[in-house]
Amino acid sequence: MILRSLRVPVLIASGALVSACSSYSLRTPKTPPVAAFGAARTDVATVCVVRPSHWAIAVTFVVHDDGQLVGATRGESYFCYYAEPGEHRILSSTGDPTDQDGHAALTAVAGRRYWLHQDFDNVFGVIVDKLQWVDEARARELLDAGSCDYEVLDGVPGQEKLPAGVPLALAQAPR
Repeated sequence: MILRSLRVPVLIASGALVSACSSYSLRTPKTPPVAAFGAARTDVATVCVVRPSHWAIAVTFVVHDDGQLVGATRGESYFCYYAEPGEHRILSSTGDPTDQDGHAALTAVAGRRYWLHQDFDNVFGVIVDKLQWVDEARARELLDAGSCDYEVLDGVPGQEKLPAGVPLALAQAPR
């Protein structure tokens, strides 16, 4: 019971600490560059990362697909990107070395749309990032449940390359 009562203050404090270290900046475009639902491009897959949580709203979760920066979320937000057909390894991270990154694998098929629920737990001050694939119905629920805004990166630290336009993640080379 005591642990549950401490959860909210710990999440808020963790968010403040992590956000102070984040040099990623996001903005909300007037119109989302990629729709979360509807017809998809036929030459690539569309991946949407959905984070409907209002906890730790100041924490930025940065997402890489096979090492390529594809977007980030902060608070109740989402973004979409394109992925070449083939194998992909997705990593979600706060950038804090004490936190546990989230991992997901995808075999992308051209013309398909995928939704990745970005969730997390806070275990004694360590953020444990959790990624889970969901179907369209669940993705709609997640976006409707939260007041999710479409966010795009507009600033990154020096070691990163800011994606131009809608990112296109390249598939892993065949082994």
